Amino acid sequence: MASKEHASDIKVPNTLGQQLGLNIGWITDQQFACYAFGSGKRNRAPVKDFSSVDINLVGANFIFEEPAIRSMITEGSRVFYRLQRLRYGVVEAPSKPIDYVKISQKYRTILRKTLQIMNHQISELSDDDPSQETYRNLISLFYSIECTWHLLEFLVIDSNSSGAIVSSLLEWIRFHFPEPERAATEMLQSGRELDKQEDYWPVVKGLILQGQTTIARALLRVHTSSETHCFQVAEQLLQSMPIYSVYSGLSVHRYKTQWQCWCDNVRTLITAGNFAAEPKLEELLRLVAGERKAWSEQLRSSTCWYEYFPGYLLYTDSSCKYYQLGQYANDWIAQFLTNWRAAPDDVLSGERQFKFLDKLVLSVMENNLVSVLQQVQLFPDNRWFAVHIVDLLYHAGLLEMSAGDDADENTSPSKQSRGDDVSDGKLVRESLLFDFGSLLMSRSTFWQVGMDYLEFSSTEGLGAREILLARVPFQTERQADRIIAVARQNNYPDVVAEVCKVVTKRNLAHKNYSGALDWATRSRDSSYVRDVANIFLEHYCNHGELLCEQQVSHLGSKLFISPRLVFLGAYYDFRRFYREQSYAKAADQLIRLMDSKIMPSYFWPCLMADAIPLLEFNEPIIPSKETYTILEHLQMDLVPMLKLRREKKKTPKPADTKMEQDETEADDHDQTALIPKFSSNLLNNCTEDLIKILRLACARNLSRALIIENTISS
Repeated sequence: MASKEHASDIKVPNTLGQQLGLNIGWITDQQFACYAFGSGKRNRAPVKDFSSVDINLVGANFIFEEPAIRSMITEGSRVFYRLQRLRYGVVEAPSKPIDYVKISQKYRTILRKTLQIMNHQISELSDDDPSQETYRNLISLFYSIECTWHLLEFLVIDSNSSGAIVSSLLEWIRFHFPEPERAATEMLQSGRELDKQEDYWPVVKGLILQGQTTIARALLRVHTSSETHCFQVAEQLLQSMPIYSVYSGLSVHRYKTQWQCWCDNVRTLITAGNFAAEPKLEELLRLVAGERKAWSEQLRSSTCWYEYFPGYLLYTDSSCKYYQLGQYANDWIAQFLTNWRAAPDDVLSGERQFKFLDKLVLSVMENNLVSVLQQVQLFPDNRWFAVHIVDLLYHAGLLEMSAGDDADENTSPSKQSRGDDVSDGKLVRESLLFDFGSLLMSRSTFWQVGMDYLEFSSTEGLGAREILLARVPFQTERQADRIIAVARQNNYPDVVAEVCKVVTKRNLAHKNYSGALDWATRSRDSSYVRDVANIFLEHYCNHGELLCEQQVSHLGSKLFISPRLVFLGAYYDFRRFYREQSYAKAADQLIRLMDSKIMPSYFWPCLMADAIPLLEFNEPIIPSKETYTILEHLQMDLVPMLKLRREKKKTPKPADTKMEQDETEADDHDQTALIPKFSSNLLNNCTEDLIKILRLACARNLSRALIIENTISS
């Protein structure tokens, strides 16, 4: 709950790790990387041997990858997104105020549905299946979450809970401890003479302890001795027991008077021995009368401190208000710990038996929201519960009660005036949404859901959407298309370009040049498209084959993304004219390519070699002026390449170490490298023979062209 400025840094000594090059780096607040670099001490001279390094990622498991609970993410996000749209007026203003209790019930429905799926799943597994332990842990986790959420719903979120809350507590305890009610239902369906069963009185007592007097009376009426005097008196007492209700019209003072009179009457009858013939029945009436000793004896059989607490409140003060609940709960816990039957070797039995959920329930009953928000973040559920309950409490106006602008106008005054204020509730909500959204965007399955959470987190969250969207892991081009569609919908052109680059590199690695060119043009990145076009041109220089000619011919306006791609398209046109035997057009296109400023320098040998057949025609196709142009480029562009080739053949300098040669070889074998290099094949295309043949062809063509041109002119 504390802000990051007040967070304490704990430094763990790791001298040995520093000597061996062990390092650790935090990736998120729930994940860090541990890696080792180098095999010697850090004070040694730096080594340029970049060997592979293993990086170990350590963090909490992402539990929602489990198929049985995967739907929780999507269903919960729908409820979350609907609430944000209602709260911020994205949709039409509702005719009624926002019902936060109904929204809370939708969240709990998702939890209950998940628990049912897992219970069904575990029932189909064999006893030796290792998945059983996983499902049991998840069931225990989500049961605790649902139990806490239910309690928060009627004590904190419900604006009507400022009145009597005992009836709601009884409903809550019956919902989470349904065994007595289920057993009673089975008994009543089986017929009479139920008192012959061994669990008859334990079931009746369990109903009384949970405040279910109506069902308990139904079981007492089917007892074989139900017609006796003591059972008849017990029936009358239970039927006439006063129960407080805010709608009964009775004041609290008048109700307490009636209750005290009723309890005195019960105790008088017990003291007079009216129930001595039925000790089990007498025990029940002592519990109903709120006798502390009788309740203390029952505490030892309870599984947790709050199991019998609502029933005790019913029989002692059913008019209890929320602001009184904390004091009653602490008194009850003190009695619970005193009467706990500890194991002989358990020295600190009270502390050990007081579990995490017990503390959380107590914080809710004490209306200590600060403590509640601290504890809900400790659930190992990837903070699903913390994110949604904090968001719901924030919109209901329960976390920023001192800030009038942030509190919902629909929140009741009584709700805003009670409990501990959370001064930085807005920051807590934004932080949780940011972390949860970032976590989801790191998963290839839930990144679209994570976008919704980041959209409503904060200004930083909106900025993080673009950064994280570019890092979403994907395996197929279909998944890449989905990311691109979302990026364009949110106007993230850089993300579109980044995803296209990744797919382009994958296609190049698999030598799918057609797909690489298509994805490169989709990126709309001029420099990147230039690099891909260079690969096509370099491949032609080395192998004399132009890749994907059919695709190049259909690029259309995409050619103008990069000048290098324009050159590739123009060179394709030259080859097309030549194949169609339109030699005049081919020659004109060739001269245009030579005079253009977009041709890469390494392509001069190929272009000059293509000019030789056109220069050797008996009837000149290339006029004298254009022939002079070819000779000029020959001298200015091709001859310098020959000099470069000669320099490359010289002995390597001493500075050329073996490591640099290894790096060069590794670069040559890198199939995904996009910047073309002047490899030996490219330079070998420029030979002295090529230059001699080209000069001879130019001379012969020039002589024929001059004769024809001068003859025509004369």
